[in-house]
Amino acid sequence: MNRLVYERFGSRKGLLRFCYHWALARLGAYRAFSRVDAVNCQRLVFVCSGNICRSPLAEAYARSLGREAASCGLNCGSDFPADPRAMEFAANQGLSLADHKTVNVKDFSFHSDDLIVVMEPGQITEFQQKIGKEYKLALAGTYCGNPVPYIHDPFNCSDEFFTYCEKSVMESVRGVCA
Repeated sequence: MNRLVYERFGSRKGLLRFCYHWALARLGAYRAFSRVDAVNCQRLVFVCSGNICRSPLAEAYARSLGREAASCGLNCGSDFPADPRAMEFAANQGLSLADHKTVNVKDFSFHSDDLIVVMEPGQITEFQQKIGKEYKLALAGTYCGNPVPYIHDPFNCSDEFFTYCEKSVMESVRGVCA
């Protein structure tokens, strides 16, 4: 049982977060941020916490699909490389994160026609507090085949869970770009 929890949710705390946000999603709490239409958005801006695992992969994949894309982090310094596991995962998908450098949201230039795609529901509030409420926001996981409101941060998790999260990120990007 523990192995299943760590491979699918990262940790017991991750399982609880997933269940909490899944329940809120079923109650409609995230409806306004679910599958937001990206057609009229010039650029997709992927946001996560550290801008080293999820959002750089999303940016690179969206660009490979022909979309203008960028990424930044809510709680990161600037000019750090992507996580080595993210770089390896991306390379196995035919993508490169070699030139990626972290950017904090406070140092990022947002445009009025951006679609801001966050990985976790709590990042909606954090983004709005740090940057403002005038931007169109969406939850990445709601674009997956089986929509979820929460794509966990895989940074300190097992390799199996890291891969699971990065696959979820790629699935969500395919959905946004479809």
